[in-house]
Amino acid sequence: MGEGRLGLEVDQNVARITIDNPGKRNAMNAAMWRTLPELLAEITADPAVRVVVLTGTGDAFCAGADISELHEIEGPEGSATEPAERALLDCPLPTIALINGLCIGGGCQLAAACDLRIAAEPAVFGITPAKLGVVYPSSSIERLTELVGPAAAKLLLFSADFFDSGRALGMRLVDEVVADPAARVAELAATIAGRSQLSVRAAKQLVDLAARGESLTERAAHWQDVATETGETAEGVTAFLERRPAVFPYA
Repeated sequence: MGEGRLGLEVDQNVARITIDNPGKRNAMNAAMWRTLPELLAEITADPAVRVVVLTGTGDAFCAGADISELHEIEGPEGSATEPAERALLDCPLPTIALINGLCIGGGCQLAAACDLRIAAEPAVFGITPAKLGVVYPSSSIERLTELVGPAAAKLLLFSADFFDSGRALGMRLVDEVVADPAARVAELAATIAGRSQLSVRAAKQLVDLAARGESLTERAAHWQDVATETGETAEGVTAFLERRPAVFPYA
């Protein structure tokens, strides 16, 4: 069994999951892949948490799946990577990937499953199944294509080459490239945590539905009803008119 672990720290309204396997550039072993859905379930059940940040220790975000445990990660009981990816995609809270360095293979799979990706300038990206004779998961291909478009997805998958952060930004694989990603993510997480959580959660669900080409009508009406019933909209409008910070009732 590998030595790596996933750390969890909750500070005020932000939960931080840290990929911690520095001896292997934060590659994810089988136990780590299986732990991620459990941590996300724990976080989602905590009413204090409003934002989730996923990052890695040291100068690497995640070097992908630990190849020495590939037989267990992709074992007879099914893939351990896809439930982890699905748990990130299904998390009702906003998720931010803080990409502090190397982001390869399964690292890109995890980052792409987050809502937002903030990268350090020296970060390097690559999707490498073609170097191993591995078929990239269909859910990951779907999400990658949604992010970067068919041509860029094929370039990443066909070549298995590494790309710098500027190229990743141009591909839309990341949303921002900054000199100090930790500071930027802290600022962004605090901003999101301070907004109407009803608006944030509704926006996440509705944008995801729109991205899949599904109808928004029913869920949009649901969230409008909740905003009225809880007094969320009334408080937001009143606070704006009174020029004071809103105290939103929805949590």
